This record gives sequence, structure tokens and C-alpha cells, in this order.
Amino acid sequence: MVKTVLNDRNHNLVKVMRIIAVILFFIYLSYLIYLTFFSRHYGRGFVNVYRSINLVPFKTIVQYATANYNRNIIVTNLLGNILAFMPMGFLLPLIWEKLSGFLHVLASAAAVSILIEAFQYISGAGSADIDDVILNAVGGILGYGLYYCLKKIYTKLIKEKFV
Repeated sequence: MVKTVLNDRNHNLVKVMRIIAVILFFIYLSYLIYLTFFSRHYGRGFVNVYRSINLVPFKTIVQYATANYNRNIIVTNLLGNILAFMPMGFLLPLIWEKLSGFLHVLASAAAVSILIEAFQYISGAGSADIDDVILNAVGGILGYGLYYCLKKIYTKLIKEKFV
């Protein structure tokens, strides 16, 4: 009887967490779309059409690492791409159990990133760069790593507390 009550509480908590994750995911996606297509701070928008493409892996990353760029530009372009996709890697497994594996999250982050890069190129709202896809995928992986660690901690706490 006690175990049934605890399982019901745990199930309800998981449902609430999933609803919160869905809401956060849609807020996150909206902000990601804004940043990648409309933010004037990052030179986005459809007023000035800018179209370029880089299909050589690590070309841009190496340029930032070796050239004399402003540190803010380097951090924004490299770390920003990673941080931008960490929420995706964290939230996707919370929302969809089918996407709770490492490879699923990696493939999802890469696919969304490729779509964004393609639309940026087509619309002229930014440059399409394979390095952005790589960095975004790394961000998705790091977000998944955070999800995975927190899930393990949560599972251990639940087992210690109720078993």
C-alpha cells in the first residue's frame, strides 16, 4: 500500500515535470528562433540580406582560435553556439522518452541546427556554417549530460528515500 502511494506521487511528479519541460521547451524554441533570425544585436533580421556558407569542418573554429578577433566575438560565436543548444539536450529527454538516449539527442540537436543553418542561408538572415552545427551538437550533448547526471541523482535519491 505504501509503495503504491509513493509510486503515485512519483508518477504525478513526473507528469508535472514533463508539463513544465514542455512549456520551457516552447519558450526556449521561441527564443532560439528570435536569436537566430531576428536579433539585431547579433546582426540578424531581414533588412540586410547576408548570405555565406562554410562547409569545411572546423574552419571557423580554427579562425577564431588563431586570428586576432575581439574576445567578445569569439565567446559569442563559439561558446554562444554551445550554450544555445544545451537546453535542447536537457529538455528533449524530459519531454519525449523516445528521445532520451544519447544518439537521439545528438541527432535531434544536429538536425535542428542544420535546419536553422539552411534557413539562415536561404533567408539571408545569417551565415550557414558547419562549425555552428558542430558546436550546437556539442551543446546538445552537454545538455544531455546534465540531464543524465541529474536523472541518476534523482533516481538514487528516490531509491534511498523510499526503498
